[in-house]
Amino acid sequence: MASLDPPPAALLQGSMMVNRSRSTPTQHSLPEILAPAGGPASWAAAVEAGADAIYCGLENYSARALAENFTLAELSGLIAESRRQGVKTYLALNSLIKESELPSAFRAMMAAAEMEPDAFIIQDQGLAALARRHCPSVPLHASTLAAAHTLDGLKALKYLGYSRAVLPREMTLKEIAEISAKSPLGLEIFVHGALCFSFSGLCLMSSFLGGRSAARGGCTQPCRRSYQNAGRQKTFFSLSDLSAVPLMAQIRLLPLAALKIEGRMKGPDHVGQVVAAYRTLLDADEAAFFDAVNEARETLGRVPGRHATESGFLAGDFMSPELWDRQAVSGLPLGTLAPDGPGRGIITLKEPVRIGDRLRLVAGHGESGISFKLKRLLANGQEVESAEAGQAAAIIVDDSPEAPEPRGELYQTGSSALEKQCLASEPVKRLKAISSKYKKDLEAIPLPPDLIGKGPKGSAAGRSQPLWFWLDGTKDLDELLKFRPTRIIMPLSAENVKELAKQRKRYGNLSDFVWSLPPLLFGRAQEKIRKEAAKLVESGARDFMISNLGHAALLDRLKPGLKIWGDHRLGVLNHLAAQAMSGMGLAGVTLSVEADQDTLSRLAQTDLGGGVLMYLYGRPALFTSRYRPPSLKRGPVVSQRGEKFWTAEDGDAFILQSEHRVFIGGLLKTPKPRGFVGLLVDFRREPNLIEAARRVKKAIDQGRGNPGLSFNFKRGLQ
Repeated sequence: MASLDPPPAALLQGSMMVNRSRSTPTQHSLPEILAPAGGPASWAAAVEAGADAIYCGLENYSARALAENFTLAELSGLIAESRRQGVKTYLALNSLIKESELPSAFRAMMAAAEMEPDAFIIQDQGLAALARRHCPSVPLHASTLAAAHTLDGLKALKYLGYSRAVLPREMTLKEIAEISAKSPLGLEIFVHGALCFSFSGLCLMSSFLGGRSAARGGCTQPCRRSYQNAGRQKTFFSLSDLSAVPLMAQIRLLPLAALKIEGRMKGPDHVGQVVAAYRTLLDADEAAFFDAVNEARETLGRVPGRHATESGFLAGDFMSPELWDRQAVSGLPLGTLAPDGPGRGIITLKEPVRIGDRLRLVAGHGESGISFKLKRLLANGQEVESAEAGQAAAIIVDDSPEAPEPRGELYQTGSSALEKQCLASEPVKRLKAISSKYKKDLEAIPLPPDLIGKGPKGSAAGRSQPLWFWLDGTKDLDELLKFRPTRIIMPLSAENVKELAKQRKRYGNLSDFVWSLPPLLFGRAQEKIRKEAAKLVESGARDFMISNLGHAALLDRLKPGLKIWGDHRLGVLNHLAAQAMSGMGLAGVTLSVEADQDTLSRLAQTDLGGGVLMYLYGRPALFTSRYRPPSLKRGPVVSQRGEKFWTAEDGDAFILQSEHRVFIGGLLKTPKPRGFVGLLVDFRREPNLIEAARRVKKAIDQGRGNPGLSFNFKRGLQ
């Protein structure tokens, strides 16, 4: 597929808010500073501070659904005014898209394409396919949620039509340097902002606990919560924020397209200062770089946020104490709020506050807390507009006479003064003036044929259900074969290959198994997997299961024509995403384990383009991480609501899984899509394998019993 490299944005004549001329410290062109724009005020702050490009989202289809975001009308003004300022605009349409959402997502994308953004940032391969066909002039940037962390992953994205990829935040600087030297795409890396515990695109915890998917922008931040383990209550999974300041001397030497700042949910005070700090670092010549580092650190020291690590992430030291957060809340600490009546608390302020500031009250470390905008503030018994640091003040959290007495640690998460200043600026006024003239009837945008007509219906639900058993190894394989599984999936490891090679007479050839690859492959682990896969291919193996698009390119190099299946981590929630996988040469895909009943019912009426598996039973990884919390001990991890989790490994990845199994029993009665080949029964990490197999088989055969939770099937996926 031809490259869709973005054309350089024209710097139109007009009043420039900043001087973007640079002193070039390197022989290659400098990367962009790419800033978050969660709303008009943050956008104005980013542009004023010297951002080269901004990224923003619409009210829907953005992986930051809780940010302020923009309407289409506002987007029209933002793109036009950004272009006038010489700043590029990248629109994040980076949510996974449910089947029912395809028509509205398509229409929103087409309306946005008319405004000529400089790129779409996309995760869902179905939406990417629509963009390629119908908006070919808008370049595609692969979201970090696509989890492309190898050269093979970037090659797969290139094939799918992307011109740039956002690398995961979990990669080291050494890995980034190696991959950027050979990358077929432009690359972005994050240099500042929040870090997730789970690897980009592989977190199921928020979805599992309440149906709010991290991959769809609804993350409830379960990694920031407090858990109990070995008698201790801690935020074991909460990471410090990322700060790449001490590594910028090396970073700006790399052939990168952009340095990205996280923070679409941050206010203008945060965004403006962070952009200014990295502008200083990127533009400084070598002689002035030491001074630039000190200036950037001083600037960032005034930014409301969590403790930031200057080691242990890009530097590769995942066990560094600096990486593990002492403050789970992002904000400027104001002090302890003591109860002083219904909805009212007393505090001695560590920092100044004023009416309109955004505040967050947290009752205890690791609790989610409540956010509110300050509407009433008292000092010396009088209503005031502001209070200074060191002053005792009364904070009115809730005016209701029935409100509980507030208590806990208070944080400032946004400044009203700067927000008002930004919203009153001339660029925002021009943005709003353009937006006020925007008129568009989205329903009038015609849908393409593949979003109108339904494909051939699949088969009705029946009692005969082909089962694919996914095992850890050969233990209990004799007993499990008595349950007559259609296929056996075996993790691709040297131990499993060696053990099954010894017992060919007993279990048949190695080609009789489907061999699954682990989700994360870095360095030596990638080379080990490649060698074991090569041995299997030489022995006649043809079937493999992948959990990352890069695995397909790795396997295809060994022998074209292998039968490659995608597991549930590829995030397939619509028929176009499944068809895109088929177009890459996959024999079939497993539909997302997050899918709800409505989505699965709709998919049964479409053509998915290949074989279809559906996740029935197992304990999927809720967190999948590159690192294990150093303070975590053996034993269960228990949430404040009593939910119990256990730790395990998947290849080199650390994972957290629930004590409760998933059993999506509704799949047994749901019509199956055309191409349906089986229900996936995931027995990996199952302590009592045979007993579990009996329970699952009984529930399938007799329609009785409930071996697990139904995930989002009944409650819906948000």
